Amino acid sequence: MKYHTSLIILALLALIFASCSKHSPDATVAGPKLQDLGVVEVSDGVQSRHDLGGGRVCIITPAIQKDGSILLSMRVEESGKLLQQMRAQTKSDVPFEISVGDICIGMNPRIKQ
Repeated sequence: MKYHTSLIILALLALIFASCSKHSPDATVAGPKLQDLGVVEVSDGVQSRHDLGGGRVCIITPAIQKDGSILLSMRVEESGKLLQQMRAQTKSDVPFEISVGDICIGMNPRIKQ
């Protein structure tokens, strides 16, 4: 009986791992497009503007916190119209990504010395 139970558990685990395997992306299902801004040097309160393509821009206003973390207030605009506004808190030199509608913005914020 133990042998059969072990086989069932192994079969279930194999099915779980098989269902989690990565497949090539389907052309009809597109995820958010990654816009990697690379290293973004930030200074407390100094706004920066980044082109995302397609007429969209990301405006970042950083606030350096007492603990050394960075609070990023971000706005995504298209033709001067606000599309999305969000905030993210991170550390200097820690890459991160944030999804905004149909795009994903990636960056590595670095406190400017």
